[in-house]
Formats: sequence, C-alpha cells, structure tokens
Amino acid sequence: MTIIIDEILVSPMHSGEAAHIHSLLRCPGCRSALRWARTKVTCENCCMEYPLREGRPDFAEAGLIQSADAEFQQERMYHRSLRSRLYDIGRHLITSEYAPYDHRKAFLAAIPLNSVVVEFGSGNRRLADKIVNIDLFLFPNVDIAADISNSPLADESVDYVILDSVIEHVPNPQDVVDEVWRVLKPQGKLLCMNPFLFPYHGYPAHYCNFTRDGMQHLLRKYSDVRVEPHYGPASALTNIFSEYVAVSFAGDRRTPYLAIRALMLAAIGWLRFLDYWFIRTSYAHRLSGMLCSTATK
Repeated sequence: MTIIIDEILVSPMHSGEAAHIHSLLRCPGCRSALRWARTKVTCENCCMEYPLREGRPDFAEAGLIQSADAEFQQERMYHRSLRSRLYDIGRHLITSEYAPYDHRKAFLAAIPLNSVVVEFGSGNRRLADKIVNIDLFLFPNVDIAADISNSPLADESVDYVILDSVIEHVPNPQDVVDEVWRVLKPQGKLLCMNPFLFPYHGYPAHYCNFTRDGMQHLLRKYSDVRVEPHYGPASALTNIFSEYVAVSFAGDRRTPYLAIRALMLAAIGWLRFLDYWFIRTSYAHRLSGMLCSTATK
C-alpha cells in the first residue's frame, strides 16, 4: 500500500520498522515516554501532542523556507521540476567534487549489523536502509521530523550518528554536536562532514564553514577525534572559481546561473583530480573544500 501526497509516493513504515523507531523516541520537551495513537503522539508526562503524518511523527511542524536558494532546493527534494531533475543528473557528470578516499562509505562499511544508526539532517536521501533519517521537514525519505538540536531520541540510545553537510545550516552548531553526544551510547561514533572553502548554499540557511581547528574545538568533548580533508584544494579551487563566474554573470537568476556553472565545470572540472596528490600533503587541510571528522563518545 502507498499513500500519494502532492504526486509523491510515500511508503508507510511497516510495523517492525515503526516499532523499532518508536522505541527510540521520547518527548523532546521533557524526555518522557510517548503514547502512540493513529493520528498523533502524546507525551505521557507533559501531555504535549505531536501529529503523525503518513505514520511518521512530526515534532517540528516547520514551514518551508522562503528564499531563492530554498525554493530551488525544495524543487530538488520533491523532484518538482524538469530543471531540478536535469540538475541532479548533471551534477553526477559535471562536478567539482572529487574525494580520493570515500570517508562516508568507509564509515558505513564498518558499522556492525543490528547497530542503531541515525542521520541528522538527512534531507530527501537515504544512505542505507538501516539508517533512521531525521530532518526538519518530512521529505519522502525522512522517518522523523524534528529539530536536530533538540531531537526526540532517548538518552544514549544510538550507536552511530551521521552529520553530513548539515552543521553549516544550523544557527548553533555546538548545540547539535552536544545533542549527538546526548543520544550516543558510550563508545558511540560520529561522522561529521562539513564545508571549509565552499561557496554559499542557503538551505534552509548557511551560517558558517569550519576549519580543522574549528572542528576540533566543536568536538572537544569527544575522544579519538580525527579531522581530515574530504574534498581537497583542487576541488575547492574548481568549485569557487566556477561559482565566481556563474554568480558574476547570472546573479540570482537560477537557470542562467546553473547553465554558466555547468559550462565552467565542463571546462575546468578535470582540475579536481589533482587532489589525488594534493590531499595527501600535510597542508591540504588549509585549502580543502570539505573536511571529514570522526569522533567517539
């Protein structure tokens, strides 16, 4: 059975999956147990009520963001336009991004079976079936809508947490990192991907980028903290230069911007492969496009 909403197919969670997710959740207001009904979730202590939408709890009830960047990203998340579909196809063919070592894939491959894995700020993608997706908005691939700085997860209930290109989009990144600390079990692990030398991408907003020093400070409560370049200096240069040209000629006009940027990347995108060598240097973190941090509670 499927439910059709705004022409998007959303598959309700099967009973086993729903029971697994329900067991992880508590009231985000007082951390008390929840009572589940057909259309809502109610806190057994403070009596706060949260709606269920297509069987998925919505603890955020957030409205969509109104901005040019947000409008296009929402097009992409919901696959609403031909432009967004072409962009998602093209970005895999014409790109500035090159990671000689796939930190994300390696992190996922090392996760034991039956581990509880949660991605904070997943957007409308699912890295693996076993991952519970939490986002501010109930996109089709989101299991729980919530503010990731105050999630409905129980204390020490999760084995692994993924923050992939999300901490730059929250006004207080330290709150999110501390929230991950709260929900992780002892010896639980965090994977955090974040931009450093990377252009503005405002959805729902873009507040900050982080250096290696910044990430080490942000994760100071954790042990075994390791911060490495993910996209190196050549990727950063390719990305920023193509962005500079596109914005200079197109400004806020989205379609011309995408066309110009695609042409620039088609011309200079090959430069990113220089990171095969650059990213191995001791100074690569000073100019990297994106960093990857791993840490243990």
